[in-house]
Amino acid sequence: MKTSDPVQKVFGNRIRELRKIKGFSQEDFALECKLDRTYVSQVELGKRNICLQNIQVMADALNMPIAALFSLPDILPSTEIPTVNYRINQSFSTHCGFKVSFQQVLMAANATAKQLQQLPFALYQQIDLKTLSAIVGAVFVNDLATEVGAIVNPIEKGHPDVIPMEGKNASESQLRNYPAGLEIKVTVGNVSQGSKLQSGMPRIDQLTGITWQAHHREVNHLLGLVIDFAGIVSDNRYYPVITGAFYADNLSVEDWGEISGTTGRNTKVTGMNASGRKKMGQGWILLFDQDKYLTKYSDKLKFTLGK
Repeated sequence: MKTSDPVQKVFGNRIRELRKIKGFSQEDFALECKLDRTYVSQVELGKRNICLQNIQVMADALNMPIAALFSLPDILPSTEIPTVNYRINQSFSTHCGFKVSFQQVLMAANATAKQLQQLPFALYQQIDLKTLSAIVGAVFVNDLATEVGAIVNPIEKGHPDVIPMEGKNASESQLRNYPAGLEIKVTVGNVSQGSKLQSGMPRIDQLTGITWQAHHREVNHLLGLVIDFAGIVSDNRYYPVITGAFYADNLSVEDWGEISGTTGRNTKVTGMNASGRKKMGQGWILLFDQDKYLTKYSDKLKFTLGK
């Protein structure tokens, strides 16, 4: 059996995708093309160097111009989206009404990355970074809850974000400040003014700081995520992925700044002080395994990365 050539595999994936969109089974598509089903199967698996005549036959069967067979989708099929390569702190484990291990954080981070990279990139061009952070947070919270056997807090303004399974029977007032669970915050970090960064452009080279925000100063257990445009590439644009995960269970009121913000539609928030950021850095869990990320994150959060 021939092995897959990368170009043949990409073409085969495209044929399979278009066939399914048109509603053909593989057998029906082979009959429509007047080709052997085994041959069609090998084309879709990337194991056939298909000739131009048969490309035309498939285009005709799909009622599409040949060019459309090479017009690749904006994203890879989910099965081909690679996992993110992380440096991992294998000593991390905590219990907050349920156990959370480094393996579960890793699984949730990669599950989140896969979902983010299956969305049309146009979405990221239409939303601001605050909305992006909210989307990443919502996806990760759900993925982590699944991994640890917990539930997402059922109410919008509930605290913390992930709570033990028994919390499903709690009242709304209890869910606003449930006594066990895990709060999760997401940041894209700060960059220098006038950077002119756009969606799809990595922020790491211009990153000037990392901080997380909260709506009150009583957050003492926190899983903080950092995201950047560092995933798969489409037309020279990078998809967003989680590039860092940090945890502290000893935050105090003094680790948070004064509550600030405007009235009206904007919610008042507090930003984490340097003392809190240092605590978060000391509790690193996952780091995007590229030197510039390792160096920048350890510098901004004041921790030493062991060998």
